[in-house]
Amino acid sequence: MRVLLPLLPCLFGFALLFDPPAVRAESAVKNVVIIFADDQGAHLGCLGTPGIETPHVDALAKKGVLFTKAYSSCASCSPSRSSLLTGMYPHSNGHWRNTITPKLTDPDKEFTRQGSRIDKVGIHEDIATLNEVLGQAGYYRAITQKLHLSPPWKYPFDARNPVGTNPAGFQKAIGQFIAQAGGKPFFIQANVAATHRPFPPHLKDLKDPLPELDAIPVLPYLPDTPAMRKDLQEYFGTVELADQCAGAILQALDEAGVRENTLIIYTSDQGEGYHRAKASAYEAGVHVPLVFSGPGIRQGVVTDGLASEIDLMPTVLDFLGLPVPETVQGISLRPFLTEGKGELRQYVFAEHNSHGPAPKEIYPSRACTDGRFFYILNLQPDKDYTLPADLTDAGPPWFNGSYQPALEAKDEFPEQYAKLQELLHGRPAEELYDLEADPGQLHNLAGEPGHRAQLEEMRRVVKEWRADTGDVGKDPREIKRRE
Repeated sequence: MRVLLPLLPCLFGFALLFDPPAVRAESAVKNVVIIFADDQGAHLGCLGTPGIETPHVDALAKKGVLFTKAYSSCASCSPSRSSLLTGMYPHSNGHWRNTITPKLTDPDKEFTRQGSRIDKVGIHEDIATLNEVLGQAGYYRAITQKLHLSPPWKYPFDARNPVGTNPAGFQKAIGQFIAQAGGKPFFIQANVAATHRPFPPHLKDLKDPLPELDAIPVLPYLPDTPAMRKDLQEYFGTVELADQCAGAILQALDEAGVRENTLIIYTSDQGEGYHRAKASAYEAGVHVPLVFSGPGIRQGVVTDGLASEIDLMPTVLDFLGLPVPETVQGISLRPFLTEGKGELRQYVFAEHNSHGPAPKEIYPSRACTDGRFFYILNLQPDKDYTLPADLTDAGPPWFNGSYQPALEAKDEFPEQYAKLQELLHGRPAEELYDLEADPGQLHNLAGEPGHRAQLEEMRRVVKEWRADTGDVGKDPREIKRRE
């Protein structure tokens, strides 16, 4: 049974959320390309981010629909990616933390049950993935950069290419995939590594100078120091590089003459690689770019309606006229994308369980937003939390760039320092933020009488969502994979 998540105007229930694809007007979409950036927050020229230039994705948005309030299900790579390809939340599909997976250059055997990199955490065997559904329908499936999905045999691809940041490499790889498809419809998951730490190795592929240091925004939860600006300059440089990779992918589609019947989606697995963003349930960790473009999709539409990445699988299948598995918890956005009809969400949900397998990194949280207010329920609020290595200056190859500046600037930026310490040593059981007045989520409103009604409503909504999606525990290690 498909889980109904809160929509406008109704809140909860269980039902088929949209008409079966067979009753829709026939779609001209034949192929699907998802351009999937790695750790890119909602930062694009078309999203109003100052100081950066992203002409290729901006042009894609002008030819399609841009969501300004789109969210991933989780701010860790593996759970987020499994959510996109199952249409389910991590606690529901079983893939609750990052996992060890084979490299794309490994032999085919490594992607089977006989592989040497099989993690005990991954999606349940009885859940259908987008890869499996498309394979059964005769689609050619290809992937770039990395897999980072578990278990690997649940995500079969017909071709793999490790290119991750080089625009020319992407143009060549996508062209080869299309040629190898031999006229069959294709699905390409074009993962782009550019915005993942460490930044310098990626930036050698950037064609242009880095963004102007004084023009870039210092994200409000971070201290505005020279060291912080330098690191942000590199991050925004990788955003521009990801845009150039996207441009190369689009050029390959044009050269092959297939763009006119291809659904193109640009998004990211999670927010930027800083503390209180990646590997957390805060808004900066799950707010991602989302653009849809392709045949039949309205052009030049910018919406502040809410969307979740668990909606991508049912949307893709709806465009292709393929059945949506009953396990899917997302909704199809096709009616909105094509006709401006259909309901968008009243609330979007996200979660964090643990970035990696180390028990010291486990910190389960549940988050909910209505686009204005952002609520977090911390399931183990008294637990000390250790930042994962890619969010601290613990040593190579990460060198985060925000952790140390926040420590060194504690007197000049006491709010940012206090929030870092709260992140590590005792977050409150509940947090509520007004994203319009406080985009950095520095002022917790959960204890203020003037926001009691909002807090109680969010608390109720999250409680019902958890019950509806089978989220009953406080320790994610209790989630055991169904073989």
